Amino acid sequence: MRPLLLVGIFVAMGAGGLSPAMAQQSNSQLNVKHLIDTHIHLYDTTREVYDSDHPNSVPWPPKDDQILHKPHLPAEYHRVAKPAGVTGVVIVEASPRVDDNDWVLDLVDDDDFFVGLVGNLDPLKPSFQKNLDRLKADPRFVGIRFHLMNRGVGISNNPQLLKNLRYLADAGLALDVLMNEEGPDTIDEVSRIASEVPKLRIIVNHVLGYNIDGKLPNQTWINAVKRLAKHPNVSVKISGLYQRSTTQPAPQSIEYFQGLLDILWNAFGSERLIYGSNWPVTKKTGDYASFVKLVSTYFADKDQAAAESFFWKNASTAYGLNLK
Repeated sequence: MRPLLLVGIFVAMGAGGLSPAMAQQSNSQLNVKHLIDTHIHLYDTTREVYDSDHPNSVPWPPKDDQILHKPHLPAEYHRVAKPAGVTGVVIVEASPRVDDNDWVLDLVDDDDFFVGLVGNLDPLKPSFQKNLDRLKADPRFVGIRFHLMNRGVGISNNPQLLKNLRYLADAGLALDVLMNEEGPDTIDEVSRIASEVPKLRIIVNHVLGYNIDGKLPNQTWINAVKRLAKHPNVSVKISGLYQRSTTQPAPQSIEYFQGLLDILWNAFGSERLIYGSNWPVTKKTGDYASFVKLVSTYFADKDQAAAESFFWKNASTAYGLNLK
């Protein structure tokens, strides 16, 4: 990655970046060396794809989604993210088609703004290791995403899954986990995987899939989070806050998210929380800068080391980005 200067992230940031007048008014500047967004999606809904298993141009988002079902490509992300201070990006592949991993790597081949890809390979399929061997030859391929939703209790005991996750760990790659709010049992499935494959770096997406309603989670859920946090190989992305809100469009006040974020902060600390936006889903609530503003507000009263860790150091460790 190209050498980068200090980047200012301001709580008073607006859609087009920080104006001089706003800068003078802001007392909550966070200066971090890098700002790495570890969770965006790139896709082109106009592509012609010939795949009998997945015949649509993109399996996600659905065609009736007027905001998301249109091309979302690097040039647009550049325009919205760079003014907000982003210096590097990890793409997360949403499509289950193996070839789409290659498509997105080719899409950003000459653009060093995009520093990594979390691919989409199903570790329950026999072809997993063969596909992983091919894709990991590209140094930007930093891991895979596993959909834990609706897999059922006991998936963490699946021999094929554990075999392939050990193979992933031995390759030095990471595992992103996607789950909806399915209760503490699903969190405990991640805990068991973390215990069975302790060398595997696990990053749970979108604040553990919790449905945010502005109230404190119940104690049963909190206890499951505490059990998960006992595994040092597990981190959590503070991503998808807008998406996980039960109120839509989501509130843009940090108070609405404060209780949940405090629980995750107390459990995982400054070394295991990671920034991610979930762009372009952020569009359903606000512009990109509004999301940076939201999470920056939470870290405004934390120390400098915590901000550096959250906005880039933890991502560098989790995904092996070797940022300095």
